[in-house]
Amino acid sequence: MSEKKSSPRPTLILVRHAHTDMAGRFCGQIDPPLSPEGLTQLPELNDRLRNYSLSHIFSSDLQRARQTAESIASRRKLPVHLLASLREIAFGSWEGLNWAQVVAHDRDYAQRWLDLYPSIPAPGGEELEHFRERIQNAVNEIALRSRGGCAVVVTHAGVIRTLTGNLTRDGNTGDFKCDYGSCFEVLRDQQRWTLLHEIGSGSAAHETPLVISN
Repeated sequence: MSEKKSSPRPTLILVRHAHTDMAGRFCGQIDPPLSPEGLTQLPELNDRLRNYSLSHIFSSDLQRARQTAESIASRRKLPVHLLASLREIAFGSWEGLNWAQVVAHDRDYAQRWLDLYPSIPAPGGEELEHFRERIQNAVNEIALRSRGGCAVVVTHAGVIRTLTGNLTRDGNTGDFKCDYGSCFEVLRDQQRWTLLHEIGSGSAAHETPLVISN
């Protein structure tokens, strides 16, 4: 039997929720449940986390994340701490639409959004700087509440991409793959977070600091 990983230094496991039927659509703060496919992904996700001694489980309060977190928590007999600050970015009037529907509704704004991305939000949506500040504050709160432990953070692709985008000088997240149910280990050492690797991917560790202030 393999020895469970201990966490002498604070560790976060960033987890994207499992699959929903909104794939291919703008799904920010609308609240679909996991799809049947997503429910079938949960055992494999739990298996990838089996060697981690978890101290806390935090989750976005949207049900696709909450259902994923509850599956992890049920194996560990841990409570799930829900944080609205871990929600996906809000897409305003584009929520639930695919790109063809967005273009059909307002072609000019859709093109402007593409040209200026990420500088302007979707109509009625959340500004990127507000989103970044919100999720940084969420991670700071989690770090304080789970100091010295290993915490799972179940959230959304945009949240994970934005956090890991801080690993690059330009903040570019375009090439960062974040599939449904993917998990990323992040380690804290002397005021810096370091993205180590994707759990279960077999990929090499990254040793670039992700700086998140307390």
